[in-house]
Formats: sequence, C-alpha cells, structure tokens
Amino acid sequence: MALIKLAVELPEFFTSHLNDLLCMPIVLSICLFIIRSFSRNKGIKISLFSACSLAALYSVYFELYLPNNSTRYTSDVIDVILYFSGAFAFWLVQGMEAAKESSAIKKAA
Repeated sequence: MALIKLAVELPEFFTSHLNDLLCMPIVLSICLFIIRSFSRNKGIKISLFSACSLAALYSVYFELYLPNNSTRYTSDVIDVILYFSGAFAFWLVQGMEAAKESSAIKKAA
C-alpha cells in the first residue's frame, strides 16, 4: 500500500492478483486456528474438499455475485484460478507440516 501511495510502479500481478492468491491461505489458516482452538484434536487438518469449497464460495461471491450488483467489482477468471491455487497450496503446506510433526513424534518415541 505504501508503494502505491508513493507512486512506485509495480507489475500488474502485484497490483491486481496477489491478494487473490494469498486470500485462501490466509482465510484457511485463520479457520484452522479457530477450529484447533475449540477442538480437543490439535492435529486436525482442513480437507482438500473443504479448502476447494471455500475457494468456490469466494469465486461465486466475488466473481459472479458482486460484479453483477456493484460497479466497484469486476469479474476475472484469473482470480478464480488464483483462489483455487491458493487453497491447493495451503492444503499442500498443511500436509507437509503434518508429515513433519508425525515424523518428529515417531523419532521422539
């Protein structure tokens, strides 16, 4: 935001698409934190189906509903791809972290 206010020219990806790529990992991390806070199972993970369902919900809302009901929003297929890419990346990283924790527990035992 500061770079934009200073009129620094950034590539289009940073000004138009980075938020969409980072949206799902941030939202899913917050969801996972809340779920683990209320659950007795601290090793619980978000399934790929759940992550993709949330990406689909965001896609429908931000790329179909809002552009048809507000002039502030525009529909972009690239954003949909980035929502799903972010959700998939979150799911992969979550799986790698779970595998690391599992192997660390096995080594300690």
